[in-house]
Amino acid sequence: MITTTNFGLAKFGQKQLCALAGVLGLLLLAGCTDPIPQQSRPCPMVKVVQDAAYMTRFAGASEDLTDTSFEARIARSKNLCYYQTNTDTGERVIRTELSVEFAASRGPNNPDSSAKFNYWIRVTGPGSSQLSSQELDVEIPFTAAKIQGLAQDSVDVFVPLKQGENGDFYRIYIGLAVSEKELAYNRRNPQF
Repeated sequence: MITTTNFGLAKFGQKQLCALAGVLGLLLLAGCTDPIPQQSRPCPMVKVVQDAAYMTRFAGASEDLTDTSFEARIARSKNLCYYQTNTDTGERVIRTELSVEFAASRGPNNPDSSAKFNYWIRVTGPGSSQLSSQELDVEIPFTAAKIQGLAQDSVDVFVPLKQGENGDFYRIYIGLAVSEKELAYNRRNPQF
């Protein structure tokens, strides 16, 4: 004998209907989510360019150590990224939060009592094509008693994604804005 519920369905039929409704509910929820699983979302690789990670700035044309204004370096960088979708346009981007720490020491010929320099952030995409570049200012003050200092800068970098792309397709490079002369000095006197 088959017993019925208040809805007029057989117990066996009701269980099947509940299971089917559960599966359909999961399928509907899956259709509302992003097709890329959260664990498959790599951040773009962030790399400090070795030749531009350190600088010695001289007060004059001479590269004599007594003419050193300051030395500066990128002490470390940290990053965290988020995949974001514009709900109006459907465009996807990766927002990378960069935190860059700088260290500087005063040289014997530093009339400004500070280390003022720039650094750059460059984003490359598929085929190493440069997508964006920005240059930012840093100033680390010195005093008579404090001849070394630190500064930290935080920057958000946005990388637009095309269909099927993820963070593995992109690279973010960081470096100090060294002159040709400073770059040549770095290569003759490697720090790392």
